[in-house]
Amino acid sequence: MYASNLKNMVVFSKDMVNLGKVKDLEFDLAEMKVTNVIVEFPADIAKYVLGKKIVVRHATGRVPGSSIESIKDALNLKLPRKDLKDAFKSL
Repeated sequence: MYASNLKNMVVFSKDMVNLGKVKDLEFDLAEMKVTNVIVEFPADIAKYVLGKKIVVRHATGRVPGSSIESIKDALNLKLPRKDLKDAFKSL
């Protein structure tokens, strides 16, 4: 799979809640691996997972690579929505 295939891929929590779309990837060049996935969250999800009110329609945040369970037709995370509160960092 190419990194470009991930752009705009839907991100789901473990309980299949649509959290947003992949916008970019962050790499650790020294270790040659993806450290974070940059996700664009809709305002309602951003308020929940990032812990702050969003003024615009979308917000972006960092999802740690270690949170990813699988990547196929969508990017699936290891945790259900209820466990994601404050788990991601805002950009």
